[in-house]
Amino acid sequence: MTNVVQKDTEAERREAPIDVAGLLRPGVLVVAAGTVSFADPRALALLGGERGTLDRQWDEVRRRLQETGAPAGGGPAGTAVVELADGRRLDCDFRPDGNGGGVLLVRDAAVGASLAADLRGAALLRSLAQITPAVAHDLRAPINAMVFNIEVLKETIAAGRNLEPAMRDRQLRYVNVLHDELHRLHQGLETYIAQISPRGDRDEALDLRELLGELAALLIGPARKGQARIAADLPAAAVRVTANRYLLRQGLLHLTVAALATVPRDGELAIRLARGGGRARVSLGGGAGAATAADTPEGPGFGLAASARGTQAQLWAARAILADLGGEVRAVDTAGGPRAYEVELPLTEDPGLQEKE
Repeated sequence: MTNVVQKDTEAERREAPIDVAGLLRPGVLVVAAGTVSFADPRALALLGGERGTLDRQWDEVRRRLQETGAPAGGGPAGTAVVELADGRRLDCDFRPDGNGGGVLLVRDAAVGASLAADLRGAALLRSLAQITPAVAHDLRAPINAMVFNIEVLKETIAAGRNLEPAMRDRQLRYVNVLHDELHRLHQGLETYIAQISPRGDRDEALDLRELLGELAALLIGPARKGQARIAADLPAAAVRVTANRYLLRQGLLHLTVAALATVPRDGELAIRLARGGGRARVSLGGGAGAATAADTPEGPGFGLAASARGTQAQLWAARAILADLGGEVRAVDTAGGPRAYEVELPLTEDPGLQEKE
């Protein structure tokens, strides 16, 4: 999975991350009598200049348009990909007004490539989800057969009369190890398959402890690879919410992978669950803290920005998923520690308690 918190290059960070509509929206620059009379914030951001430098930027764009054969500055409408002196590439669409001016629509040329990269990733996940049920069935069949045969072998060894007791105990230990490892393999496959299987793609009352326990188990291997640990602190009593299990898994996974990428060597990523005020509160990452203004859901931490690796949309997708489920997500200031996120979801009343009332 793509690391959602990898540091981007300076070119990729030039424009503050935004949402999908903002990423696709063109900048508008109005030219009158050869000078810029208006430029919206998007155009300012894309052209990389302040209001006082726009005339110079427009002269460069117009010259580049003319070099590529696209008319500009009073001629017929022209479109072209313009590479500026600093290496940035812009899709420019100039609409003249016939009086020496006109309107320039400008877009980031990298956006199309970034969205294409994300679309390829999304298409891969969709295809995997479509074949997962059949693949899971084929994986379970040999595992179940092996479990059955190991049990038969175990009983045969235990009933053997001609074996020395020490040898019989030794063989039983081998069989028990095989049984335990096979069970671990089975559980790991089931947990992984559940992340991409749409079998739970419906609203239902579910216990958050189950999903977070699966998430903790799933990420033990990735954490170990980075020489880190996963610690799950889950309450003894059920914490019920009504949500789409398939989508909720995705949102929590995106956030936890983002937090795990910032955990240092020998560090620990904590997954905590609590309840209060009619809400379920999930903490993913470091210790408790206050959400900073820069990392609120509206801030750059959850937005989109074009890059060669795609728009790095996992955090944006997590926020969108949880918002659709009636939840909230925020980044938490951990005083220079690993990145952490807090998720809140409305609790679902226990039907048993309702009946008692």
